Amino acid sequence: MLLCLLLLMLADTLTAFKVTGAMGGVNTTTGARPLRYEIHKFATSGPAFDLLILSLMAFQAANQSNPLSYFQISGIHGYPQIPWDGVPGTGIYPGYCMHAAVPFPMWHRPYTALFEQLLWTHAQDIAKTFPDAQRDQYQEAALTLRLPYWDWALYPSLPDVVTQTEISINTPNGSQTVTNPFYAYTFQSNATGNGFPLSHPLANLSTTVRWYNPGTGQSNQSASNAALKANAPTILSLTYQLLTAVSNYTTFSCTWPGGQSGIANNIEGIHNSIHDSVGGFGHMEYPELAGFDPVFWLHHANVDRLVAMWQVLNPNSFIVPTVNAYGSYYEHPGFVDSATSALAPFHSNNGSTLFTVNGVRSIIPFGYSYPELPDWEMDQEELATNVRSEVNALYNPSMTAAGSRTARDVEQRSADIADSFGHVTLEMAQNMRVNNLERQWAITVLVDRYPLDTSFLIDFFMGKAPDDVTSWASAKNLIGSYAQFGPANVSLLHPNGAPSGQVRSEIAMTHTLAAGVHRGVLKDLSPSSVVPMLRKGLNWRARTAMGQEVPLSSLSGLVISVYSRSIIPSNTTNHFPSYGPLRWERSATESKPYGAS
Repeated sequence: MLLCLLLLMLADTLTAFKVTGAMGGVNTTTGARPLRYEIHKFATSGPAFDLLILSLMAFQAANQSNPLSYFQISGIHGYPQIPWDGVPGTGIYPGYCMHAAVPFPMWHRPYTALFEQLLWTHAQDIAKTFPDAQRDQYQEAALTLRLPYWDWALYPSLPDVVTQTEISINTPNGSQTVTNPFYAYTFQSNATGNGFPLSHPLANLSTTVRWYNPGTGQSNQSASNAALKANAPTILSLTYQLLTAVSNYTTFSCTWPGGQSGIANNIEGIHNSIHDSVGGFGHMEYPELAGFDPVFWLHHANVDRLVAMWQVLNPNSFIVPTVNAYGSYYEHPGFVDSATSALAPFHSNNGSTLFTVNGVRSIIPFGYSYPELPDWEMDQEELATNVRSEVNALYNPSMTAAGSRTARDVEQRSADIADSFGHVTLEMAQNMRVNNLERQWAITVLVDRYPLDTSFLIDFFMGKAPDDVTSWASAKNLIGSYAQFGPANVSLLHPNGAPSGQVRSEIAMTHTLAAGVHRGVLKDLSPSSVVPMLRKGLNWRARTAMGQEVPLSSLSGLVISVYSRSIIPSNTTNHFPSYGPLRWERSATESKPYGAS
């Protein structure tokens, strides 16, 4: 009997949690899978939305000592820096997440699938408790329930679903107004009980926050929306070019072959900007805590969607082996990441086998898809054509601007550069069809990964930056912001010195220059017109998430460059523009602080 007991105990310790994703509703004959829907549409889905809220509530209510609780699943990304599912970590980085590394998009795929799997499991139990008259409807909705995504390139504000402190839904006990689980996550313990370092600036907060004000003790989600809207035009362009500039983004890498970075670097740059705009001084700002904010999951579902569409457009391109300069809780700096790298701590079976990058190359095994990817209905060529049509319809629609100049545009023509080139909204960028103009312009940032002891931003302006640092994130003349998605306290993680290395990103600025053309301030988008204006008006400043200005001289390795490239616009729904080679406009920045010479 004792031997049997010991064997049972040993077997229990060898049993891992198999990440499958939510498999309900998958047609094993046709391959059809339930879709992850955009959250604005999904919020009107009735029973499915009710179940999403109820399931997230149950998920968050699970005791945080449970490995399948919201606390522990969210903690895989960062703190409390403990092993999950028996996978030990020996690295000093808090969390298994892989940032500034080539597997970044693929690591998050089984992570969101795991989260979705657990939400789905809660939904099955909850659906059974509805009254007889509603039970069948709710059980059917539960079977096909999937995690929605937030398309921030199209909707540059926090969805209403995540901004309301309370939300009204139908429950097994009838219509009720409940505490909204998407607004914030409430920790079940204090910093010590959570395993958070007491020196972390957000460690002692009882709930997740966005744009937290230590003076008032409150979140300020209006600041999140202001930052999202201010960065919306550049996010729109970067998202569109990520998917369409296939001649430039065909490598799945973090390097810059031929002067242009691969998808892993570019999708992470866009991703970082959303983290900062949403978080401000809050949990989404710092990778060691970001996973606890419920909006994290809607955000990463969209990142996965963009990557999945890119994969359809580039079916023969995948991971380029690259040195991981920074490491994770599982990997040490210097490890060469490749398609066979393990994605800890996610098990592909109930034993000791971890998913590899190759093992998550497709979304099909995880039991979900996206509206643009009905792969069970189409072959590869048809699917790619469908993706091109959908991407154009979403991010470069065939619309014409309402009139050559609106009254507001005329009013904004001014001797002041900030007014002449400012006030560019997403709607204005869409109406100008900035993604289809004959020349595209962008700013590139090269900087050390850890030049400061905290994360930081570089804001780019056309004209003078406002005097008040706290207004930079939403200034009228903001072109866009570079976000360094890093820890709140680097020295806490790397007491012996942070690993060396650099990161790159881009800020699109065609929208700003196109507004100048639209208002008669610039003749056209040619280098001969634009470069003199950039030499005169382009400026940049740096700040922390807490709104403190950072001297540019403290950002080691900083180099700011500008490039342009011609394109042949596309006016057919299923074709993308044709992009020319990059033209580095060095004279635009060479006389400016840390501008490329």
